Amino acid sequence: MTAARSTATPTGPTATRGAASAARTPAPTSAGLLLLRLVTGALLLVHGVPKLADPAGATGTAAAVGAPFPEVAGWLVVLGEVGLGVLLLVGLLTRVAGGLLVLQMAGVWLLVHAPQGFLVEGQVNGENALLLGAAGLALLFTGAGRFSLDAAAQRARARG
Repeated sequence: MTAARSTATPTGPTATRGAASAARTPAPTSAGLLLLRLVTGALLLVHGVPKLADPAGATGTAAAVGAPFPEVAGWLVVLGEVGLGVLLLVGLLTRVAGGLLVLQMAGVWLLVHAPQGFLVEGQVNGENALLLGAAGLALLFTGAGRFSLDAAAQRARARG
């Protein structure tokens, strides 16, 4: 006698969580998420790739702003900008990448920009960190949408 395998589909509030919901995301919404991911990922890479070429500059900056363990902090910034940029561009582990981006941009804003205040000479201080953090938060909540590797992986798992 063998036990029957359950093939029930989850219902209720957990049914739309994670990459499984990407296949059900409407195309216009997925197109908007794709655009958000592409712009956010590209901006991260534009900031991160030069730092990857000169990591000593990133660790020096981390030391100058008083980051704890500046050598580690500098490398975390470099790897975060490059790694998260790539993950967001392709839509892989998007919710995780969005959450990590929120944490990274919060750290950048708190260490670099907050000591100077929100407004400096009538200009918003640290708006790039704030906008990138908001984009990360949106992607943490929504996921990548159907035009992503997250959705492709979910479709492949569903096929067996």
